[in-house]
Amino acid sequence: MTKNVPPRPLDDATLSDFLAEHTFGVLATLKRDGRPHLSTVVYTWDPDTREIRISTTEDRLKVKQIRTNPHVSLHVSSADNWSFAVAEGKAELSAVARTPERRLDITLRAERLYGTALDIA
Repeated sequence: MTKNVPPRPLDDATLSDFLAEHTFGVLATLKRDGRPHLSTVVYTWDPDTREIRISTTEDRLKVKQIRTNPHVSLHVSSADNWSFAVAEGKAELSAVARTPERRLDITLRAERLYGTALDIA
């Protein structure tokens, strides 16, 4: 029988390592009515600068929403879904490339990290 074990909060260093070990997350931007818009993204995490970078194209809804409100969150889950990390902060958009794809980078400067692990044995 499994004990009822509460989630264990993760410290900042563990959260940073967790973000570095993963590449997929869910980016939450805000719609005009205040509800979140969620997008699955591929990202990179730089622990030294505490920045997340996401490559996208100019025509994506998340870009339009960041231009309106730069407050975003990135949720990253472990493969078994027992652990997660969230990075919150303001996003900045790079200049748009002049190629036909019109790519740009979203840089999320993490102001806050939080998350938990559920230790199930």
